[in-house]
Amino acid sequence: MKTTRRDIVGLVAAMAASMHLPLGHAQAGWTAKKPIQLLVPGQAGGNSDILARLIANAIGNGLGQPIVIDNKPGASGTLASGLLSKSAPDGHCLLAASSDTHTIYPQFFINPNFHPEGHVPVAIISFVPFALAARRDLEVENLSDFVALAKSKQLSYSTWGIGTTGQAAMMLFMRAAGIKDMLHVPFTGSAPAIQALMAGQVDAMMGAIPLISSSRSQLKPMAVMSKSRSPALSDIPTLEESGLVIHETKEFWVGIMAPPNTPAGIVNVTAAQIQKAMEVPSVKARIQQLGAIPQFVGPEDFRKVIGNEFAQWERITREAGVKRQDLKAG
Repeated sequence: MKTTRRDIVGLVAAMAASMHLPLGHAQAGWTAKKPIQLLVPGQAGGNSDILARLIANAIGNGLGQPIVIDNKPGASGTLASGLLSKSAPDGHCLLAASSDTHTIYPQFFINPNFHPEGHVPVAIISFVPFALAARRDLEVENLSDFVALAKSKQLSYSTWGIGTTGQAAMMLFMRAAGIKDMLHVPFTGSAPAIQALMAGQVDAMMGAIPLISSSRSQLKPMAVMSKSRSPALSDIPTLEESGLVIHETKEFWVGIMAPPNTPAGIVNVTAAQIQKAMEVPSVKARIQQLGAIPQFVGPEDFRKVIGNEFAQWERITREAGVKRQDLKAG
């Protein structure tokens, strides 16, 4: 049976309803009994991986057990999400989720590889602005040159999969710039996607600022998508400074999810430890240095972010005429 848009909206509603108690109601007696597996839907070195590793030690110390990072790239980040759905709701398996998997991906597929229903929002750890970068030898000097070139011939861009924030961010940029077509080249993770750009195999990439800034010497940043300039790319103008206005989402979230049916007490204890880790000055400073925006958002507000963002991307993809793919066809 095929999944309809109405079904997907229902799934998001179910996910939101699965978590409704504030942090103050946490069961103080819960503690982890064994190492905690943190699934990361991307390869080592990717955006979610960097942020997950940054706070993993602090969270693990607070919960009394080490956190083991388990990178599970592939399927536009949904392989790890699917594994979370099958995990025991005992607090010992978590997911470094993002806008990719839980609000954008469902808009691109009729029969997705996983359904977000029941996934329990724990906490957002940061919002990540994106930047447009071109290969180092592309004959452009600024964003105006890039837009003009992209209008004169088809350029290519890399992402970490269909239905990811990389594709969504590029779609917003193309719409604002009046670029009708670019060739999308998906890879299995953000690390191989940016490696392809640095190797000159593709012309451009819309990637998270932490990823772009760490590879700056081997590519050519054009503009940042954030509301203001990023400390990590302070000399690179925003899209708006360059004359392009995007009214929708300018930053994408990275957060922690728990398996379906995880008790509120476990969720709230975990969220409290994440909040504590986010208050450590060195952690916050490092996130900012990378170009991300450190911001703790607890379970209640997290699910509201998901609902609002899901509705936004449903509208944007519909207006853009995105034809949803049937993964089970054929």
